[in-house]
Amino acid sequence: MKKKAIWILSILFTLLVVGGSVINYINGASFDWTDMLGRVLTSALPLLLLFCKRIPFSLPLIAGYYLLLFSTFFLGAMLRFYDRFSWWDTATHFLGSAFMAFVAIALYKWYIPESAERHVSSWLIFLFVLSFSITSSVMWEGVEFVGTLIGALESDSNKDTMTDLFSGMAGALIVAGYAVFQKKSIVK
Repeated sequence: MKKKAIWILSILFTLLVVGGSVINYINGASFDWTDMLGRVLTSALPLLLLFCKRIPFSLPLIAGYYLLLFSTFFLGAMLRFYDRFSWWDTATHFLGSAFMAFVAIALYKWYIPESAERHVSSWLIFLFVLSFSITSSVMWEGVEFVGTLIGALESDSNKDTMTDLFSGMAGALIVAGYAVFQKKSIVK
């Protein structure tokens, strides 16, 4: 079921990205093949999971990945939500960090055996989930910075960067708190 869903979601999102790029080009926007290629490769990233004997991520988490891509690439960039709604960037950073926190929980469930999990402190889970998510948020800000250096993105201010990081931290804190209070549901 998961493998079929990954194929379907990857193909649908790739078609959406390519179709959106073509429509934008027809409507007078400049065609940036590197941007489109990057988005297609990002949408195809879950296809690498098909090489795993067992896929460590749940179907809702995989669907959440595509929802996050849809929010950032399609709504945010192609439909210009970033330009039209001042809160959109902050919301996507919040949701992106929350998503990465759920990825951390999935990785925790995957790699920590149930026998060892009983001896793991809830606060250690909290720190793992929080640090994994915040590190992802910082790395994303690094990608945005490199994008401004090479001219692929418009220059952002320090205020925007800090707002993005604090928003990411808020999303990470909420899900890490959830992990602490739901430790029993995290166990395999």
